[in-house]
Amino acid sequence: MRKLWKSIPSVIRWSLVTMLILTMVGGAAYAYVALTAKVEVTIEECLSFVGSNSFEVGIYPGEATTVQVTIANASSADMEVELDKEITPEPDGLTVSMPKKVTIPGQGQETVNVNILVSKSAVPDTYTVSIDFNR
Repeated sequence: MRKLWKSIPSVIRWSLVTMLILTMVGGAAYAYVALTAKVEVTIEECLSFVGSNSFEVGIYPGEATTVQVTIANASSADMEVELDKEITPEPDGLTVSMPKKVTIPGQGQETVNVNILVSKSAVPDTYTVSIDFNR
């Protein structure tokens, strides 16, 4: 085969190679993009408060109370959230407790109890409790 190839004049050999390349490229030209679909995806927050997310509590030393915060989940998937709290100024005799994690069912809601306890020796002041729901 090699002998046959070498016996062909170089001009014809290059012509055959060129035709082969053009045939391969030309054959590929038949595959073209006829249509293109474009999908824009917007990921929305699925968690929201049901009712208020701001509360005012007046309480005396030695008392306790509970505030309920209800979260809704618009997603069809269950969402596990971790809860963090920050109290300012630094609490003196104020204890706030709540679950560390809650699972909000898909297309459902969950109520979180925020328990507030004030010791008998608590210093009267106004404290701000911020609660973060982290997914």
